[in-house]
Amino acid sequence: MTKRKKPKATLGNNWHHRVPKVRNGSGKLSSGNMVEVDVIDHRCFHKLFGTKNPEQVAAILNKTWLPTDWELVARKRNEIPRMDTPTAQKGA
Repeated sequence: MTKRKKPKATLGNNWHHRVPKVRNGSGKLSSGNMVEVDVIDHRCFHKLFGTKNPEQVAAILNKTWLPTDWELVARKRNEIPRMDTPTAQKGA
């Protein structure tokens, strides 16, 4: 008798690691690395991007999905001045 695979959940939420465990991300719910997401959205994200980092995700989106006159940039917060801040708008 062959063993049947358990069907994957299609409703509800599950936990997503912002930084994957394979890249030393914490698995503790209190760490801030875990976010609750829709199970289908989560599965789709990993189908498209696996455990890639934000720069790799942006590169895939730029190459394949965005119009050529647009560019998505991934940056760490506070490394590059934001253009939507009052200070940045004064210089515009």
